[in-house]
Amino acid sequence: MLVAHALPVFSATFVTTSVADTSIYQNHPDYNLGGTTLVSGTNQQFSNSRALFRFDLSALPADAIVTSVQVSLYVTRRPDPDQHGGPVNSDFSLYRALQSWTEGAGGAVTGAPAATGDTTWNDRHYNVPGTDWVTPGGQIGTDFANGPSATTSVGDVGLYLWGSSPELVADAQAWLSSPATNYGYALISESENVAGTARRFASREQPGGAIPAPTLRVTYQSAPEPGRLLLLLLGAGAAAMRRGRVGNAISG
Repeated sequence: MLVAHALPVFSATFVTTSVADTSIYQNHPDYNLGGTTLVSGTNQQFSNSRALFRFDLSALPADAIVTSVQVSLYVTRRPDPDQHGGPVNSDFSLYRALQSWTEGAGGAVTGAPAATGDTTWNDRHYNVPGTDWVTPGGQIGTDFANGPSATTSVGDVGLYLWGSSPELVADAQAWLSSPATNYGYALISESENVAGTARRFASREQPGGAIPAPTLRVTYQSAPEPGRLLLLLLGAGAAAMRRGRVGNAISG
């Protein structure tokens, strides 16, 4: 008699760093910061900035069921504590980006004049007609999701985690199912009206030593591929037959 076996499900963790990241800066609305550290928040002169980063999930199995997602970013610099009131801690949120953008290669502290197609404070793709942000800097609810996928408080220099949430899990699952909609995240301070909340974060160009680039950790479940599953089922059937023959030999 054949014994029914539940289909095996495997659990694994996938870790990757950003494949594109950039910043947009209100003080230089036609500059691109794709080749430098990421910056987000409000500086001590009340100018806002926001960071964008994206991860590639194509290495995950197509049938993966995402169960947990964590994002980590490393703060490399905060405002000078001896100037203009010093740094102010604030909550930083990850908002799912709903529109395409381009990393660019602008370097230095405030970036460089954008090349055609680069992302800036004014444009998703500079000098490309019809690709403005809905409002400069991007608009929550249209350019970015209406609500955050995860939020964490950011203060001093160091590593920060945005822990798993239903929204982060849903984002990764949606990107896995429809890669063309994967525009990554915008990192936005929830206190953009407060000077001193700006922070610099390590980008994919800047990490070195113990400083990591933006990192995504995905835990998922997946059934084995058909060939492996067939071998498992054949093995289970063969084991059942052997048990049957041994039982018959003993009873005989």
